Amino acid sequence: MGRAHPAALLHDEVSRAMAGHGGLVLVAGEAGIGKTSLLTAAMAQARASGALVVAGTCWDAESAPGFWPWTQVLRAVRRGVGQADWAAARQAGGAGLSVLLGEGGPDANDTALDGEFPLFDAVTSAFVALSQRRPLVVALDDLHWADAASLRLLRFAAQHTWSERVLLIGAYRDVEVEAPKHPLRALMVPLSVKATTVTLTGLGRDEVAELMARTTGRAPDPALAEEVHRRTGGNPFFVEQTARLWHSGGSLLAVAPGVRDALDRRLALLPEDVTALLATAAVLGREFPRQVLVAASGTPEAGVDRLLAQAEEARLVAVRGVGRYGFAHDLVREALHDGLPERARQELHAAVVRAAEASPELAVQVLPADLARHAYLAGPLLEPEIAVRRLLAAAADAGERLAADEAISHYRRALERVREPARRVRVLIELGRSVYHLGDKSEGWRLFEEAAAIARETGDGELLAWVALVVHPHGRPDGGRTELRQSLLREAYRLLIGEGAEAANPEQLALSLIVRTEAVARTGRDDEALMFSLWARHDLNWGPGGAREREALTAEMEQVSRRAADTGTEALAASFRWVALLEMGDPGYLEQLSVFLAAAERDGSLRMRISQLVDQAVIDTMRGRFAEAEELLARLRTSEGHPHADFTFMQYHLEWALAMQRGQFAEADRLLGQLDAQDHPYLPLVQAITAVERGDVGEALRLVAAAEAYSRNDPYPSSVNRLWLRLRAQLAAATADPERCDGAREALLPYRGEWAVSLWGCDVSGPLDLWLAEVDAAAGRWDDAVAEYTAAAESAERMQAPPWAERARAGLARALTARDAPGDTRAASLLRDPGAREAEAAEVCEFLREDATWRLRYAGRTVHLPDAKGLRDLHELLSHPGTDIAAVELADPPGGATAVAARRMGADPVLDDTAKAHYRQRLDQLDDALDAAARRDDTARRQALESERDALLAELRAAAGLGGRTRRLGDDGERARKAVTARIRDTLRRLDDLHPELAAHLRASVSTGNACGYHPDPAPPWRL
Repeated sequence: MGRAHPAALLHDEVSRAMAGHGGLVLVAGEAGIGKTSLLTAAMAQARASGALVVAGTCWDAESAPGFWPWTQVLRAVRRGVGQADWAAARQAGGAGLSVLLGEGGPDANDTALDGEFPLFDAVTSAFVALSQRRPLVVALDDLHWADAASLRLLRFAAQHTWSERVLLIGAYRDVEVEAPKHPLRALMVPLSVKATTVTLTGLGRDEVAELMARTTGRAPDPALAEEVHRRTGGNPFFVEQTARLWHSGGSLLAVAPGVRDALDRRLALLPEDVTALLATAAVLGREFPRQVLVAASGTPEAGVDRLLAQAEEARLVAVRGVGRYGFAHDLVREALHDGLPERARQELHAAVVRAAEASPELAVQVLPADLARHAYLAGPLLEPEIAVRRLLAAAADAGERLAADEAISHYRRALERVREPARRVRVLIELGRSVYHLGDKSEGWRLFEEAAAIARETGDGELLAWVALVVHPHGRPDGGRTELRQSLLREAYRLLIGEGAEAANPEQLALSLIVRTEAVARTGRDDEALMFSLWARHDLNWGPGGAREREALTAEMEQVSRRAADTGTEALAASFRWVALLEMGDPGYLEQLSVFLAAAERDGSLRMRISQLVDQAVIDTMRGRFAEAEELLARLRTSEGHPHADFTFMQYHLEWALAMQRGQFAEADRLLGQLDAQDHPYLPLVQAITAVERGDVGEALRLVAAAEAYSRNDPYPSSVNRLWLRLRAQLAAATADPERCDGAREALLPYRGEWAVSLWGCDVSGPLDLWLAEVDAAAGRWDDAVAEYTAAAESAERMQAPPWAERARAGLARALTARDAPGDTRAASLLRDPGAREAEAAEVCEFLREDATWRLRYAGRTVHLPDAKGLRDLHELLSHPGTDIAAVELADPPGGATAVAARRMGADPVLDDTAKAHYRQRLDQLDDALDAAARRDDTARRQALESERDALLAELRAAAGLGGRTRRLGDDGERARKAVTARIRDTLRRLDDLHPELAAHLRASVSTGNACGYHPDPAPPWRL
């Protein structure tokens, strides 16, 4: 109505989008001018043209979750498309869509400035994928209430979909956004430059008259329409409100130049108790839960239901969901809210928070950000400690949703309310950590310094020690602040312990403070303080020689976190525990990895979901499971919340490590060439390792000199030490420089038997015995080198790390050849004669039982497995090559021929030919799926398949046999066939991981069924 030109513009834009030319249209105007109506008409046109049309509405930015309008859009897409289209959108967008769909978030505080890119790309890619199937129109209303990140996402999507069948339409109040102090002005102005902007103005006199007639059911006289037009300026919302008042007998004087007068007149028509209840609801927000309204108003439930029903009838509120209501227009809420005195509003805000404090069931109905807003706006009427607690909880929740700006806002508000010095120090530290990790290092340090100053004023040595220990890890890799960090440690030491601070180094000072705070925590049974001390001690013990203590610390951390029901900390401690076990060369690290994965699954947070991908990628790379590692890294790249400040660096390092383990040095160089010091804080180290691995020693030496100069005044943290040890050993071996060899050997000797694990477990650089052997080989210490290569190979086999075992064996062969000692001639000849090498590998095939374990050697590799029936079956078959052995004899050897004959006695056929064929097909499918699951190391899938197979066999008792032979009920031979086949299959699946060459040989040469046999071509000479 009265919108012919704007409607035509939108019509043209919709038509262009249908033809493959997308774009962005912004509809601007004051409140109530008709923006939503115009959007609705454009959406109807697009829907009629066959487009997928979805919409989202922004909410008050103080309490709305980050990216709220996009969350609504994606939910609408999910509801509005079929499963196939949604699956295509999810595949294109990746796991990043989960964040906007409210399916989880990371732990608080550590989101990087560039962390929005994968989310933006995920949404845009999903839109493009959907537009390939049919045009897509996305309408966003009330953008003046959007969070800044949502506008940045809108700009990104508009920039990347202009050539697709995607039309983006947004509506906003330009008169508000264009105000100098509006927080979105800087974002909206450049956005509007890129868009087709439609600015709405008031309706003409005739349109006002028509709108009044449609609203009330009777046409106004021309004079009345003229007066309404003059007073309202043609604003459709004002016109509608005025028309309703006029129709109900109200005076035209109620339609003032501003809408509030009209709303006040309309509200005055309601009973006072309805208006009072709605005023309370207005404080809750544009939408409000019924139960929260009951608690805040003090009105019984029945009374609230009655009053809400009257408000619905008056079209002031509407049902928004189960137990939730919302105002029909936000101006209604604003009028009600602003009509309350300031103290009355504060009392209601405080009432909401107190109700949530008293009822956890009620608290979950209110967003943490809303509770924090109420707590802050309650002002002096709410106890500061309650307000601070709610604000900090909202900050943590915001961090989980990747809304870093919102989290910082909550921390700043908490800082306004907190008064108690120790609590203020903690808020300052949390705020400092947040802004530091978000990129503002200077403000982060200013906040740290303020926290330290307050701690000094209190004279509380324990508080200052806490500040010093928190601040101590900061400062690297960006450098600087060394003196501040060390001075805090010295001051805390003097306050808490006494003299001697000047003589101790920073690590000694930190350790002394940790020991003291830990003792105090244990004495006071303070689990929170104890956990802080345990983490601080754990972090201080990174580096050579600290793994055993870290393993004990993380074990206790798991216990303490379980006691506190802190699933996130429990999972994190479990993760660092497998790292410590791996560093110690303990094969139990794999079992502990499973413990971590289970704990992370229980926690379910985004940080733990990403950590699962990281940890498994580290282990798969170490174990040579390259395809699996590559798949995990691909999932990490597209996971929700990524790149995170920590995980971005890990992603880069893991991709480099995978390329290096594969020997793809050009790919490793390409990856590193895209990075700078911000992307990888230890870039010179990995560049130098890459250079020396590919043989460019000169470049490696240059990079090492740069790295040493970079860290001279502020050394790299201890978590990087093992990378340094590896690099020193490789450079010593490459240059054969006696001084370098002596220095590297001295540094490595104390850590024989351990593994080189760096960067908090993100880097695994093999057994340290391997690098010591490389140094000794370069120095000509052949006896030592042979012993160390042997120890490294055996350790790698125990740790199920074939690539490192192969590298150690290759070094051992070189050392044996160079030593040329008695008994080494044969080994030396293997390097010179490939044919002899193959013959030697064939000569040492072993399938030997040693007490409770089996020693299996094939193709030059040896593995050990615990005793199992499948291994005994295979041993029996290998002992009789070329001979078929009845399954019943393998299943029950003492039974002999008599048992066989008894089991071959017939029974009635169970199934007809069609049924037999069906069941045979399903059993074959299950066996193939089990093999595939075993190769992927998918334990959960394998267990499910085995359960189905066992249940199917137990249910059938008989089905089609090999060659179509009929199986009969009560046939013991059939049970033996199934048992032996399953045992052998399970053993081969285990060998797929431990010794794939042996598994492939046995799978190709062993047959199973009613008769089993070993038929190799040719048969290797086995030692049995």
